[in-house]
Amino acid sequence: MTVLQAVLLGIVQGVTEFLPISSSAHLVLLPHWLGWSFDPQLAFAFDVLVQLGTILAVAVYFWGEIQAIIAAMLRGLWRRTPFESKNARLGWLLLLATLPAALAGLLFKGFFEQWFHNPRGVSALLLATAFLLLLAERVRSTGRKGLSAVGWLDAFLVGCFQALAILPGISRSGATIAGGVMLRLERRSAARFSFLMAVPVMLGAGAVAGRDLLAQGALWLYAPAILAGFIAALLVGLLSIHWLLSYLQRHSLRRFAWYCALVGVAGLLLGCSPAPVATATAAPAPALQVGVAPATHGLVQELISGSPSGGQIAITPYSSNRRLLKAVQSGGVEAGVALYRPNESTLVATPLALTSLRIIGHPQIPIEALSLQQLRAVFTGAVTDWGELSGSSGRIKVASREQGAAARALFDALALGGMPPSPGALVLAGDDLMLEYVAGETGAIGYGWQALAGAEVKLLAVADEGGFSVPVYAFTFAEPDGQLRDWLAWLQARGPEQLPAGFQPLP
Repeated sequence: MTVLQAVLLGIVQGVTEFLPISSSAHLVLLPHWLGWSFDPQLAFAFDVLVQLGTILAVAVYFWGEIQAIIAAMLRGLWRRTPFESKNARLGWLLLLATLPAALAGLLFKGFFEQWFHNPRGVSALLLATAFLLLLAERVRSTGRKGLSAVGWLDAFLVGCFQALAILPGISRSGATIAGGVMLRLERRSAARFSFLMAVPVMLGAGAVAGRDLLAQGALWLYAPAILAGFIAALLVGLLSIHWLLSYLQRHSLRRFAWYCALVGVAGLLLGCSPAPVATATAAPAPALQVGVAPATHGLVQELISGSPSGGQIAITPYSSNRRLLKAVQSGGVEAGVALYRPNESTLVATPLALTSLRIIGHPQIPIEALSLQQLRAVFTGAVTDWGELSGSSGRIKVASREQGAAARALFDALALGGMPPSPGALVLAGDDLMLEYVAGETGAIGYGWQALAGAEVKLLAVADEGGFSVPVYAFTFAEPDGQLRDWLAWLQARGPEQLPAGFQPLP
């Protein structure tokens, strides 16, 4: 993610967080429509953290009111009369409204995160937001009331609307404002309650995302982009709050509903997958879509060019194995090719070739080879200086992949023998990030797929390593047949001279 991309997403977040048109939907759909591909391990964390900019905008805009609420709550607790004033009561109502979303986020975090990789599902949920806004205007009662008349049940029900909005595509402000309007609140009062109740739940979500980001050890790689997005969201968010409160005094929610409906229909009709890479043959339209991850892109591209049916096959690149797997499961591509066997009983895996996990180092590392014992000592932190390995003195900077990565699982099992990596190891969330770090950081050592490692890093030999080989699999949703079956059989029959560098035929 570049700083320019982060600024644009921050502006979008600042505008759409407070307008009832779903900021999360725009943060999912916009990158897909523009062909941007971000590391999935950090995309969700970035989306939540940049929302802290808009939360700070709420805190700045309503600072006087928030300060009065907190002071009244503390004073009420001190006097053992927690509901003695309107501000104290409002504070407890806001906390009550926070509970449904907080519980839903903690209990179903994995389920909600999956929706951030489902653009078509997000588009459909935008239609649900449109329906909710129109319904609110339809059932809105004439006996409208202000914030002082909000009851405990009202607060809890609005909180339930906020819990629904954890799904990207269901607008948080739209759902909560609509819920407030259906409970007879004035539009402006419903908007103020919506903005205030966002602060505690989104601060909690930001804290969870920040913890996840810090645990990955790659915060410094994304800090400039996150900061740029944060500032953009803060400044634009201040303007959005002021405009919306003024707008809702005189206008209904219908225009926002029609906008959500339009974007939702566009997302469903136009599709949301990244555009496929064009093949050399332009004649007939490709009949077969094959998804690839970064480590297998070059392999599949080279094999397609030599395939008898290459003109009928198109490549769809994905930024990670996780996104590729979801694309195959959803039918976005007929097959995927990756350096691991998916742990999904619903998928059929076909082995195609072998590649290896290689130890990589900065080009100026003072050694050429390691024994397996030395390798284990380096990556567990028992050896911390190159001078201890008969090289010139210099600090060893160990890099590792994040938990769950195929490369990490293979390396830990074969090289570390189940021992944990060094506590000081830098944990990276992508194969490309590993190569970039090792190539640019003096004294760095890591590991990566042979197919990805180029001249920018040094390949270190490992004596008695036992082989770090892993199969390359094609996986499909059903047993392959027709053209796909024939193409996979052709791939399996390739000899060593017909495979690109870094790959070997199956034994």
